[in-house]
Amino acid sequence: MRPVLFLTFLLSSACATGAALAQQGSNWVDPPAKSGASGGSERAKPATKAPPRFEAEPEAASRAHRAAAASAARRESRRQDQARQENARQEHARQDRSRAAEMRRARRAAIRERARAENDANLARAERSAPPPARMSRAEPDPRFSDWAVTARRLSLDYLDSVSAPNGAALAAAPRFYGGSVRFHGRTLSIGALMAEKRNFMRRWPERHYEPQGEPRVACDGASATCLVRVVHDFTAVSPARGARSQGVAELTLTVSFANGAPVIVSEASRVLSRAGA
Repeated sequence: MRPVLFLTFLLSSACATGAALAQQGSNWVDPPAKSGASGGSERAKPATKAPPRFEAEPEAASRAHRAAAASAARRESRRQDQARQENARQEHARQDRSRAAEMRRARRAAIRERARAENDANLARAERSAPPPARMSRAEPDPRFSDWAVTARRLSLDYLDSVSAPNGAALAAAPRFYGGSVRFHGRTLSIGALMAEKRNFMRRWPERHYEPQGEPRVACDGASATCLVRVVHDFTAVSPARGARSQGVAELTLTVSFANGAPVIVSEASRVLSRAGA
């Protein structure tokens, strides 16, 4: 029994001595057991700072907004200034056109007034120098005169309208107004020669406009079966190809014959009373 106990004691002592020697021969120290102090140590660590966040400053944004608003305002102001300038230019142009038209109307009125005065003076001189038979015919008028005067007046106005027509229409209508021969501005012409004169004139002045001033004056003669017609009229003739323009007041004198029944022009003459701008 004693040897067993002794052997057990020796084994226990050897184990304890080995453990102590192992502990002394090593530099390693067992860590302490975890406890509540460990948690406190972890809480004592300094907190990590979050990275800074960069945000647009309110003042910079406000300045950018104000700059954009100011630029838009300047653009709008420029647009309004340009619109006002364009409106003013158009108004000035309209006023200039209106003044020019008024001046043209005033000149035309003055031209017509001078033409009427000259025509009245000419008629007065012609009446004073008229021979006694003419005065006798007025004292005892021919019953045909009234119809002749109406027809001759209408013929002269139709003739002026035809001259204002385009070249083709005017040349086509011209022969029906004339007899077989015509005393044209002092020369006796056949109808063919007269048409050549008309054709040259219309080629030279392709755009024409004749406007009578009031009613034509008519004086008829029973012995010759003719009526003398005088028409004061405004005229405008334009040649775009030559860049030429003629405008003013003229007097047209026609002798209308009723000798063969149908009224025809047997004499034609005209004279310019005044020119525009003269």
